Amino acid sequence: MELIDLQLLITHIFAFLLVLWLLRRFAWGPVLRFLNERRARIAGEFGAIDEQRGEVAVLRRDYETRLEGIAEEARRKIQEAVAEGNAMAARLKERAQEDRRLKLERAAEEIRLLEDSAKETLRKRTVALALQAAEKAIGERMDEEKHRRLIEGFIAELEAAGTAEGCSGGTA
Repeated sequence: MELIDLQLLITHIFAFLLVLWLLRRFAWGPVLRFLNERRARIAGEFGAIDEQRGEVAVLRRDYETRLEGIAEEARRKIQEAVAEGNAMAARLKERAQEDRRLKLERAAEEIRLLEDSAKETLRKRTVALALQAAEKAIGERMDEEKHRRLIEGFIAELEAAGTAEGCSGGTA
């Protein structure tokens, strides 16, 4: 068996130290610098992510506040529309009632005018019939104007008696 070759061992140690020195001098620094830069970049990105999360949270709160405002405005507009609709319905109802009242007044006036016209027509026919009856009863023709005044006076007395009777509660 052979013992350890001292010259080989020293060469290996020298080569190891030389490689170690070369690595430390030329490779270890750039590798450490690369790792430190990467670590700093990752930390910066995490910081940016945290900052963006904060901004997103602020934007989310702003968005939710705006949505609440929009919902409140929508509710307010709906309530205004309902109130306006109720007011319009009330105005339409008042207008319809006023129209109905005016139509009833016009109809009552027309009825009164027709009633007056019918009474006048009835009075004239009654006078004419009374004149004809009086002529036949007397057998001669009298002055028509005199008879007309006499009969109209009689009819007026009958109407006054009928009105007085109606007011006192009697039935015709």
